[in-house]
Amino acid sequence: MKENVLVDYAWAALRNVMWDYVSIVRTDRKLHRALRIIDVLSDEIEEDYWSHLPTVELLELRNICTVSRAIVRSALRRRESRGLHYTLDCPGQKHPPRDTILKIQL
Repeated sequence: MKENVLVDYAWAALRNVMWDYVSIVRTDRKLHRALRIIDVLSDEIEEDYWSHLPTVELLELRNICTVSRAIVRSALRRRESRGLHYTLDCPGQKHPPRDTILKIQL
């Protein structure tokens, strides 16, 4: 089925973007590039969502795309290296640590 190919491709692309650009060692440049790619994928996923009968796979993909975008935006807002992730552009930590709060528009 044609829609399965689109979903499979988008899943693979999103997985690769998150692994290659948003992994443990990050840079601002890679994060910005990831966000641009995720935005394009999100637009394509939304188009498929509204033009085809939604499947479980498409709904899961749509949700994981939203989560991926939130992860990247959070990483861009919290510039310092903290915890598991290390940012080459800002290796130090801010004291005291602050929570990152994101507002997501659906």
